[in-house]
Amino acid sequence: MKEEKTKTFVIESEDFLQKLAASEGGGACFVLIEGRPLGRKFPLVPPRVCLGRGKKADLSIDDQSVSQVHAEVTAKDHVFFISDLGSRNGTFVNDVRIQEKTSLKEGDVVRIGTTIFKFLPAGNIENVYHDKMRDLATIDDLTQVFNKKYIIDFLNSEFVRCRSLRIPLSFIIFDVDFFKKFNDRYGHLAGDYVLKKTCALLKDRVLRSEDVFGRYGGEEFVVILPEATLQKACEIAERLRVTVENYPYEYDNQKLAVTISLGVCELDIATRTPEDLIKKADQALYKAKNSGRNQVSVL
Repeated sequence: MKEEKTKTFVIESEDFLQKLAASEGGGACFVLIEGRPLGRKFPLVPPRVCLGRGKKADLSIDDQSVSQVHAEVTAKDHVFFISDLGSRNGTFVNDVRIQEKTSLKEGDVVRIGTTIFKFLPAGNIENVYHDKMRDLATIDDLTQVFNKKYIIDFLNSEFVRCRSLRIPLSFIIFDVDFFKKFNDRYGHLAGDYVLKKTCALLKDRVLRSEDVFGRYGGEEFVVILPEATLQKACEIAERLRVTVENYPYEYDNQKLAVTISLGVCELDIATRTPEDLIKKADQALYKAKNSGRNQVSVL
């Protein structure tokens, strides 16, 4: 655990995410092999991707050994190059400090501070296969939403980004009311059906594309809402609740009455760590359950 906390985060800037959304995807990328979130792909969107510690960087690395504007990746005729931008501690390709613009080859290892990337060109078999392998490591097999490990890593990186940029970050935690009765009365397959159907329903009908939805454990789920105010998060939470309550669940010719209870909170000056955010939402969830369930509670 101690070693894990020392790893630096790499966070995409808002401008970079907009460029990425406008791109066709499937091109060359950096894969993070030392740092957090480990294994994340960072597409190298032309014409330029800047790496550094400052707000002007497309990929921001929260490491004091990294300069504000440290290095950049550019492309010409489908060949990618990396250049050091006069950084204090240098940019390394395959453990060699570069002095001038250097072309990147398949599998090259790029080190900036304590953060290490692997370069994969477009069409590379590992690049194509990477997304599927990453899904196996980050997606909950039953519900097809993110698993707890991915949720924790993403929350940690968003917490750093939103706090440093002073932008909103909200968090929802919810569970299925009286879930045990579905297993006890109808069998575990009925319980699985309720969880799978609920997740598919909420992804398709309520959640925004930027929201990150995951299974936290058992019948408990969380939603991370980047750049959403508390008011917006409460509106989304209420839509989640109503959507579940109104859906005609049916399993093995039996109608099932399914509801959820939700706790909502927002990053504020009193929230010092991601764990504080989870704890706050959890307290709100218990408040909702103790007040009769099938409701949204806020702290």
